Amino acid sequence: MTETGQFPGTPSLAFVGAGPRTTGILERIAANFDALWPGGPLRIDVVDPFPPGGGRVWRPDQPVWMLMNSRARDVTMFTDESVECTGPITAGPTLFEWAARHGAAASARETAAAVEAGAAVEAAAEQRPAAPSLVTEARSLAPDSFPSRRLAGAYLAWCFRRAREALPADVEVHDHRAAAVRLSDEPDGRQRISLSDGGSLLADIVVLAQGNVDGSMDTAQRSHAAFAARCGGAHLPPGCTADVDLSALPPGADVLVSGLGLAFVDLMSLMSEGRGGRFVRDREGTVRYEPSGAEPVLWVGSRRGVPYLPKTGVRLRGADPGPVRFATVEAFKAALSRDTVKGPASGASAPGTAPDLWALTAKEVGWGYYRELFTGHPERTGTSWAAFAQVYAELDWDSPELHSLVHGSVRAADRLALDTLRTPLSGRSFPAGGELDAWMRRHVRATVDRATLPGHSPWAGAARSLFEAGNQLAELLVSDGDRLTPGAERALGRISEFNSFFSSGPPPFRLEQLMALSRAGLVRFLGAGLRVRADASAHTFTATSDSLPTERRGTCFVEARLAAPDVLHGGDRLLRAMIAEGRATVRRSPGAENASRLVAEEGDYRVTEPSGRPHPRRYALGAFATGGSLGSFSVPGTNAPFFRQNDALGRRLIRQLRSAARS
Repeated sequence: MTETGQFPGTPSLAFVGAGPRTTGILERIAANFDALWPGGPLRIDVVDPFPPGGGRVWRPDQPVWMLMNSRARDVTMFTDESVECTGPITAGPTLFEWAARHGAAASARETAAAVEAGAAVEAAAEQRPAAPSLVTEARSLAPDSFPSRRLAGAYLAWCFRRAREALPADVEVHDHRAAAVRLSDEPDGRQRISLSDGGSLLADIVVLAQGNVDGSMDTAQRSHAAFAARCGGAHLPPGCTADVDLSALPPGADVLVSGLGLAFVDLMSLMSEGRGGRFVRDREGTVRYEPSGAEPVLWVGSRRGVPYLPKTGVRLRGADPGPVRFATVEAFKAALSRDTVKGPASGASAPGTAPDLWALTAKEVGWGYYRELFTGHPERTGTSWAAFAQVYAELDWDSPELHSLVHGSVRAADRLALDTLRTPLSGRSFPAGGELDAWMRRHVRATVDRATLPGHSPWAGAARSLFEAGNQLAELLVSDGDRLTPGAERALGRISEFNSFFSSGPPPFRLEQLMALSRAGLVRFLGAGLRVRADASAHTFTATSDSLPTERRGTCFVEARLAAPDVLHGGDRLLRAMIAEGRATVRRSPGAENASRLVAEEGDYRVTEPSGRPHPRRYALGAFATGGSLGSFSVPGTNAPFFRQNDALGRRLIRQLRSAARS
């Protein structure tokens, strides 16, 4: 067995996972190092089968049409003056700024050769043009562009190298291209990490930062998989679409798809551009699709029945909404602590259920929307913002008084109707699929217009306020997640889901492509309340919905959504082993058979052992753990929790390693 990290007197730190979280913590260690480290050597090991910086999700060998859902100007890995942290602010470029400065330089060329070689092989096999180089993409990037994930991976790789190079010469950073499969305690307290290649390494401290760990299938999904195998069809369970083998979906097949979020957008792209088709914008500005003949037909629906709203690119014309006013961490905590929460029409309900929590969020969204309407488009209102805001601030959301205020001050076309926005297909049914398809294209067109036309800037104000409220919600889940009741967790989860629907959607042009595929007959809509069952008598999957009276059958069924993290049964061998060996505590998500997270201490992210004691040498941050679940990229100028968490942990790690050096 090959063993590394055994250097007497040299403290050592190991990261499991080489993605954005590890990169961010390493950057903060480098920023704080001179002020906190007394001098002397240090060893840092980074364990991941994928390249450091981007890890698996942002690896550089992805197709060029796999895009981020963030604009280049809104992506950064560096602190700025908005970040409230103890350590120094170390400015660095956004993804756009990096591409402009470094896109044609060596940093991009390092990954370009390997990416292009792999892309050329794929292109030859599929008889399609090779993707443009990373250098070409970087040179063409604009602030509002949606970069490819492979370009984001190149940016992250550069960020990782910059952090490593900022450390003193006697700090060694080693990259291990293997998976960590077991973690155990040595007699002297050091941590032994066993690797998938048969080696192992020792470290004084271990940070688990695996990012999006694989989930597992529940009972229904396992049943679907077995049914598909018996019937000669295919069932693809929830997962990262870019990692799924889609060859099981043959050309011309009717594929039932559950989900209209970002995983579906990836599926749509891989089943169109990924199979040799082309999107072309004509002289009138309409996007058309030119098929290759290799595409299946996607029959898609979901609980809501409509796609995520596209990312808005409209600039605010009026006053900035300012800091969060109503949906604060303190307000959420106060709502959760009440003995009873009154629903709009249902009387008293259990503590922490949805009405008050949703009302706080909705009122915040309304504040951002109406502030922009009144200050950016005063000609469309009947009073001043000052007069409207004074009354609005004192009223409960969805109260008759607030409705009266809005109706007396805002014309009907400009009133914010969040319930309609959340469930636009509620109460609607269509006699046939063609009518639903036509309605969906009109609906999607309207959402694209709201995200792209200047007259719709109030929606940008709403998005800005919801973003701020979402940060408050995320901080609450990190700081108080372990104390939330199942009902409160579900209520907050529903608000978080709406936040994703409203603010984390695809680029607008992706929805134009969706309309083009609909017009080409390659995407058909099934509507809201989608239900898919295995029909043994017909030897097919059968889909029904609340929007259509008819059934749709297909031998292929795709559940287009990310899998929930499942440390108990998922694909991460290290986490499964820690739990099986009694080295960590697991927390199951309420109401979910296959969703579980590692329990980590609030505030300092130490892994909690079954005894309830936090392990002094193990930390965990990511969606798979209860502490520090925020991550990947952050928007500049927003005091992002990602940076504050990384700075606090980075400083703690330096101090703890300093103690290890003295012992």
